[in-house]
Amino acid sequence: MQLRKSRSKLAAGVLAVAALITVAAISTSAFGAGGLGKPNKATKSPIVLGMINLEQGPVTFPEYRLGAQAGITYVNQYLGGLKGHPIKLLTCATDGTPATSARCANQLAAKHVVAMLGATDTGGGGSYPVFGRKKLSVIGGAPFTPVESNAKNGVMFFSAAVADNAAATAYVNKTLHKKSLVILAGDNTQGNYTASIVANVAKNLGMKNKIVEVPINAADLSASAASAISANPDVIFVETPEACAPMLKALKAVGYKGALYSIDPCAAPPVLAAAGAAAQGMIIPGAYYELYDNNPQAKLSAAILSKFAPKNTALDSLAVAGLSEIINLQTASKSLPDNKLNSAGLLAFFKNGKTHPNWMAHDMLCDGKQVPAQSASCNKWMRIYKVKGNKLVPTSNQWVAGAQYYKP
Repeated sequence: MQLRKSRSKLAAGVLAVAALITVAAISTSAFGAGGLGKPNKATKSPIVLGMINLEQGPVTFPEYRLGAQAGITYVNQYLGGLKGHPIKLLTCATDGTPATSARCANQLAAKHVVAMLGATDTGGGGSYPVFGRKKLSVIGGAPFTPVESNAKNGVMFFSAAVADNAAATAYVNKTLHKKSLVILAGDNTQGNYTASIVANVAKNLGMKNKIVEVPINAADLSASAASAISANPDVIFVETPEACAPMLKALKAVGYKGALYSIDPCAAPPVLAAAGAAAQGMIIPGAYYELYDNNPQAKLSAAILSKFAPKNTALDSLAVAGLSEIINLQTASKSLPDNKLNSAGLLAFFKNGKTHPNWMAHDMLCDGKQVPAQSASCNKWMRIYKVKGNKLVPTSNQWVAGAQYYKP
């Protein structure tokens, strides 16, 4: 699901969605006081949910929690909560290490949370064993690692790393008719992982492909750029979140004029501003509508975040994912009796073999078969965007999928 934040090496596998702006930048004039609908406050006993989110250390994603909390306030005040029960959220900040995540999981379980709301937790190797012992399901979250992406006690409403990059690769092959590909990837674990996915999909599509490793701390990227164009590719995939703009500018400087596609960090507004003409026309996949899209869900989402999220909240993919998760939960609650509003009941509902609505995204099916190597991910569908100026413009209103071409 590519995340538009250049601060994160992990973001290489997170999908592109909402623009990296803040709540303070959203105009509420289009919504007015009545844009959220008629108030309907939840008045019954609260349903207590837990959330572990990555908010300590060098890489943090507080916007996932902030987007979810904005959604909770809206649901509690305007949609009657979960069948009249307000959601109460207990949170614990992790630094992404298994030990810290395990400690958070134990702390929340001791407070008798009904279920967990997924968020960003790269320490899932520590938290998920606790969830298993405590019989806690996890609803939603960002698929950063294989642990949560394949958890039997979890469902995730979007896919990152696999579905997004596969969709973009299939798009450049099937729609743009590109036959050869060079992958420019950072020479680290995440870069190698993403590059391997793209290469796998390209091979299965019959595309000639080559991986060029890019030293992530290199001051001069011209050698990597020159190596990429020496293969005379039809399209280049840029997977260098640590150096998006310099890589794009290096490609332009060595004379590359062909097609480009990339990951979410390389579509951040600051990156696009720095890259200038070098980024124009670049293809980016995304699992959600943009907040500035002209549809009712996007408009309502912008109104919710404008009213209930802190003014400095970065409205990127994870903020939208957090909000979407809560709306999906509230929608599910309409079909459940009170005694099923718990870990087992919620998990069983989403895994009931039926297609479910997915707020701001394509409908989902949590059957374990949507995304290869991510059995907990329920949604393989992406929109394809193109960089135009400093915004992402959809290439069409169609959802596309490419995960079927990934053969791990």
